[in-house]
Amino acid sequence: MEKKLNKLILNKAVQLLAQRDHSSYELSQKITFFFAKKRQSTDEEYQSQLIKLKIEIQDVIEYCINQNWINDEQYIEKYIVMRANKGYGKYKIAMELKQRGLPVDLSQQLLQMANINWEDLAYKQLLKKLKQINHKNSNKKQKCIQFLISRGYTQDDIKTVQDLLT
Repeated sequence: MEKKLNKLILNKAVQLLAQRDHSSYELSQKITFFFAKKRQSTDEEYQSQLIKLKIEIQDVIEYCINQNWINDEQYIEKYIVMRANKGYGKYKIAMELKQRGLPVDLSQQLLQMANINWEDLAYKQLLKKLKQINHKNSNKKQKCIQFLISRGYTQDDIKTVQDLLT
C-alpha cells in the first residue's frame, strides 16, 4: 500500500529539486522551514502540527529517493569535485558535507575514492597565494601554511607542497 503524499509538500520538493541538486537532509530542512513559517497557532498546536509536517515531509523525501530524484551519494561526489575545483582540501570539504547533514562515513569514503590529486591542488593554490604575498615579508612561509590549513588541506599535503617549494 502506498502512502498518500501531501501534494503541496511534493510540489515544493519538485520545485526545489528543479533549481539544483539537494541532499535529502537539505531538502527536508528547506521544506520544513518553508511550511513551518506559514503555520500560525498556539505553542501546543504548533508542536503537534510540526510533528505531523515532519512525518509528511519524510514521506515525500522517501518518495523522491525512490524516484531517484535525490541521491545523497551522487550529491556528495558532485560536491567534492565542485569544491576541489574551487581549490578546497579534504578537511574543508568533509566539514561542509557534515554541515549539510550528509553521512560522515559515506563522505569520508567518497573523499578517499575521489580521483583528485590533493597535493597538486594545494600546490596550485599556494602558487596563486604567493603572487599576493609581499616577497619582503619574513612571515611568508607561515602565511602560506596558514592559508593551506584554512583551505582544508591535510598536513601531508602541506608537507609535500613545502618540499616542492624548497
